[in-house]
Amino acid sequence: MTRYTFRKHEHLCGRLRIQEVFSTGKAVNEAPFRLVGKVMELPTVARAQVAFSVPRRYLRHAVDRNRMKRLMREVYRLHKAGYLERIAAADRQCAWLIIYQGRGTMDLAETQLKITRCLDRWMEKHGF
Repeated sequence: MTRYTFRKHEHLCGRLRIQEVFSTGKAVNEAPFRLVGKVMELPTVARAQVAFSVPRRYLRHAVDRNRMKRLMREVYRLHKAGYLERIAAADRQCAWLIIYQGRGTMDLAETQLKITRCLDRWMEKHGF
């Protein structure tokens, strides 16, 4: 039985590491999401670390920003197992930054579709 978790060691933290991913990583767009990722060594046993961002420019109210981040984390938590298996098979580690760039909030089903599409396209682009 698989446990769907998103533990602390899987969170992408640290200003320098996030800046490195953002500036030198490869991006994939699936409106309204942008996934910036980089294959890199991470200081953890996790195969992938992820950060989620919803800029204030797109959603002015903190309630809406928090809800979108919560939905994004939930989608990742439910679908990460397949992606992590593919990364483990290649014996690599990845860092991802998922940015929401839409003007309004989305529902879970649409968020799920867009984020999984982003991750699939990024994985194909990097040969996983």
